[in-house]
Amino acid sequence: MQKEHLPIYQIQDFNALTQGDRYFYFSSFASHLQEHLFIREPHRHNFYIILFVTQGSGTHTIDFKAYEVKPGTVFFMTPGQVHSWQLSQEADGFIIFFTQAFYTKEYPDRLLFEFPFFNALLYNPVLSVTEAQEAALVPTLLKLREEHQQARPMREVMLSRYLDILLIQLTRLFQPSDAQTGFKLKERTLLQSLEKLIEGHYKEHQPVAFYAERLHVTPKYLNETCKNALGRTTKELIQHRTLLEAKRLLVHAELTSTQIAAALGYFDSTYFFRFFKKHTGLTPEQFRAKNK
Repeated sequence: MQKEHLPIYQIQDFNALTQGDRYFYFSSFASHLQEHLFIREPHRHNFYIILFVTQGSGTHTIDFKAYEVKPGTVFFMTPGQVHSWQLSQEADGFIIFFTQAFYTKEYPDRLLFEFPFFNALLYNPVLSVTEAQEAALVPTLLKLREEHQQARPMREVMLSRYLDILLIQLTRLFQPSDAQTGFKLKERTLLQSLEKLIEGHYKEHQPVAFYAERLHVTPKYLNETCKNALGRTTKELIQHRTLLEAKRLLVHAELTSTQIAAALGYFDSTYFFRFFKKHTGLTPEQFRAKNK
């Protein structure tokens, strides 16, 4: 039978708290790897992930980019990203899954993409911490583990509180200063909102004016902000997201190039083939063969 799509694991697949769509999961990384052998192959998740590595080595590949796994490394993943890993036997740490719904139940006015490490458009999804910084984070992680393991009154509330503390602690370590990034708060907020819009509409091939209108800025201002902050125009960012999805499907799903073109909103597959080769230097089938 043809495998039409990448595996997309639901948080329920990991015995998370059964609270509708407000799920939360916590485990030692070693136990997680042992109990869920099916996660070795490339796959997606429909939830957010924080992986804190305390020992071991290897490689963690997220959307075709390989990152070194070593003690003191924290990885952040958003729904939809494709990842896989090759790890040494002694790999361990902490791994946390949670949904937007779990977080916003207690914080309804806040969105997870407002945290910098969940902005794939702006930052790499990895953080290296010192021994002192790790020592400051571990007590919060242990509190999360304790609450997760015991059925106490207001368990979900306590989990969400400790999760929020952890996210704030990680933001303080992760967030580069404006001087380092060249971003101003207004620009960062605009780019975060643009990322969310692109994620929802990139298959529609809308013009830049579509995004500018919804962000209440002019197309010129939006382009200048993207170019100054990220070195790419708004159109190039949209194209990059389309190409990423095309690469994901070419390598990890058994769809024909024509089917992938249609899935990405290209009803003229010849146009999609030209677009893909222009930006990658390879035809879709050449890219698939090279990366299989």
